[in-house]
Amino acid sequence: FRDLSKITNNPIYKEKSDKVFDTIKPQADGLYYIFLDPNTGARKQDKITLGAMGDSYYEYLLKTWIQGGMKEDHLRAKYDESMDGVHKKLVQTTNAGSTFIADLNGDRLDLKMDHLVCFMGGLLVLGAYTDPQGLDSARAQRDLKTGIAVTETCYQTYKRQPTGLGAEYSRFNMGAPAGEDIQVPGDAPHYILRP
Repeated sequence: FRDLSKITNNPIYKEKSDKVFDTIKPQADGLYYIFLDPNTGARKQDKITLGAMGDSYYEYLLKTWIQGGMKEDHLRAKYDESMDGVHKKLVQTTNAGSTFIADLNGDRLDLKMDHLVCFMGGLLVLGAYTDPQGLDSARAQRDLKTGIAVTETCYQTYKRQPTGLGAEYSRFNMGAPAGEDIQVPGDAPHYILRP
């Protein structure tokens, strides 16, 4: 819609699509609940995930800022606030060294990561390389390091399977030895053509 506004020279499409960024407010440490009341914007459940049903919002904060020529500072600010929240509340590393991004259900951390969360490796690296504070800033270096680590974990979710296909989501055993910390749960032993 933003591109459509650009090529038609009509701002209405951009304005309509940008409304979501103005309407949805972060709920906890820059993070967003995935079930919102469309009339009020209030949360309907306490689930926060960067997996299914939550992934695109975080992705679009950064990519829309880039698409807009890195001029819409409110989008980058929301992205940076979100990534601070992700690091504060969701990033976990097993004793064996697998870094993943957990879900949060109310006050309970769910030690799982959806296959879809694998986009975060690239998003964090993109965010680091476009950070207004520069790639050498502490924030960019944090995001770069986490992005690389999450990508390695996603690779391992594939590599450790006999078929070479990762499951829909994985569970993490924080104290398991290397090679045993990533587990395929009984309710998601399937691959559903994720790219």
